[in-house]
Amino acid sequence: MKRLNIGPRALLTTLLVVVPTLLVLSVVLVRSTGAILRENATRQVRDLATKSVHGVDELLKRSQQTLLTVADGPTVTEVLDAVDAADGSSPGLEASLGRLEATFLHVQKLDPTIQAIRLIDEDGNVIVKVREGAVFRRQGATVSARQLPVITSIRGRDFFRATMALERGKVWISNLERGQVEGEPEWCPGMVRFSTPIFFRSGARAGMVIINVWGRAVGQILERLISEAEGSAFLTERNVRSPERNGIYLFNPGRCCEFGDQTGTRASVFDHFPATITDAWMKEDAGIHTNPRTGDILAHVFLSPYGLTDRGWVVVIDARRDFFMGPLSTIRTRIVLLAAVALAAVVIAALFITRSVTGPIRQVIDGTRRLRQDLSTRITVRSGDELGYLADEINRMAAALQENLEHKARVEQQIRSAEKLASIGEMAAGLAHELRTPLSNIRALTSLARKSLDSGEIDSADLQADLGDIAEQTDKCSNILTGLLDFARRQNPQLGPHDVHELIDKSLSLVRLRLEKKEVAAVFLRNDSVPSVTVDGPLMQQVFVNLLLNAIDAVRPAGRIEISAESAGDRVRVRIADDGVGIAPEHLPKIFNPFFTTKEVGKGTGLGLSVSYGIVTSQGGSIEVESTPGAGSVFTVALIAEGIR
Repeated sequence: MKRLNIGPRALLTTLLVVVPTLLVLSVVLVRSTGAILRENATRQVRDLATKSVHGVDELLKRSQQTLLTVADGPTVTEVLDAVDAADGSSPGLEASLGRLEATFLHVQKLDPTIQAIRLIDEDGNVIVKVREGAVFRRQGATVSARQLPVITSIRGRDFFRATMALERGKVWISNLERGQVEGEPEWCPGMVRFSTPIFFRSGARAGMVIINVWGRAVGQILERLISEAEGSAFLTERNVRSPERNGIYLFNPGRCCEFGDQTGTRASVFDHFPATITDAWMKEDAGIHTNPRTGDILAHVFLSPYGLTDRGWVVVIDARRDFFMGPLSTIRTRIVLLAAVALAAVVIAALFITRSVTGPIRQVIDGTRRLRQDLSTRITVRSGDELGYLADEINRMAAALQENLEHKARVEQQIRSAEKLASIGEMAAGLAHELRTPLSNIRALTSLARKSLDSGEIDSADLQADLGDIAEQTDKCSNILTGLLDFARRQNPQLGPHDVHELIDKSLSLVRLRLEKKEVAAVFLRNDSVPSVTVDGPLMQQVFVNLLLNAIDAVRPAGRIEISAESAGDRVRVRIADDGVGIAPEHLPKIFNPFFTTKEVGKGTGLGLSVSYGIVTSQGGSIEVESTPGAGSVFTVALIAEGIR
């Protein structure tokens, strides 16, 4: 039994509908989730950048406030008063300087971000210095004006001159850079220097107070914002006025590239990030970008301790794509699993539905196959749904079809008999002449034999010859009548092997008188290589007789009919061609219709070709016609060769 394709097709259709839908839905969900994650990460990174700037800004403000508090403090005022009133050997001045050193140590202890605090006189001499919890002892040369021992001198430094030019309460802030230790070849870690001028009570400039703030304090603020797994934060300098410092790293988790202008590495953000991003860092106050190389989110905020737009610090938060988009991988995996589960559920449902449908359908197909072999059988489908209704309708149709086929068979048999009788009627006139000649010969020979018997002059040799002639003429009559009876006899169709030459010869013998009467030449081109055909012999003989009679009617007196047979694959093609009047093109599509005829009224039934068509097709063959008006027609009958069925 042929396998049904409903299940595979239903499954394929389901997959074609569900799979693209799940794919589109999964892609939409993943992209939407990715967009949401990126949006949330962007917002968080922007907030981190803003928060980091606030932290750094608070550090700067706190450092400035500490500086101003120390500079205006009583211990500094006490030292200035003592310096202004006495010379360097005054015991009171030494005590004041000692208390100031203690104050500086206490301030540094309270604020660990402070690396050093110094008191500088108006000539640039370092009078008091506390660095990293230690007091530097004064052991330098004595200044002639004040007679004070000094630690070192910064008189030639740019920041000294800049600070000494400031008004009371103003603060000068240095770059965030590395500093050189006095008397040592090494550089200390990065820091920021804050300085403010101090004045005697008289208003004269007395010098300045300097606070060095650890640069790592800024780095610690940035490091606390984002973990190494999440990304990194760094600080770069915007300094359009000094191109050598523009874009250098002030703080970087890698440390190796910090202060490229001082360390000689020349490392800057321009080496590590696209120009479209770094240009924004050097021009915009804040912004957020995506690194096209890595997909990381980069948020920046500009901060200027100097109150300038072209000089300051840029805090950058670099959030790793792998971290903030990490949940997307988990979400994608879950979406894929859910899609797989949904697909499996749909496939199982589709298989269940198709199985519940294909079972009854198979029963209907099996019943229909049995109906094809025997219309008296019926389909048994016990179902109250559409398939059960379909089975009932097929059963009713089969009953009606069986009745119609039986009626059609009776009608076809009557039509064939009628057409056969019509053909016999057409041959009846010639049959009388065909029988008259041998009967006359028999009568004459019988009369001669009787006379010989009556006269007593019997010649046994002559009598034997006459009796032989009588027997020959009698056989001739018998053969004529037998052929006619075989043609007219009604019998049930029975397929079997038949020699196509023999069928054509018998058919030609039945129409011979018509041929002679109209002086038509019938030429049979024999082909011994043609195999036998599997047909019902008498019915196929009726077909050939009908075609030959039509050809005789179509040709003019002294015309020609040519019959031939050839093998064509699994078929034997019998070709009957005439040189008659032909068939009009508008009549060709209708010549096999029942009761259609182009003959005059009373000269044809219109059933010959229709019956012939039915006989040939019922035996698995085909019949075709080609015709040219005025040049004749060709009827080709294709029959199944023996052994093909």
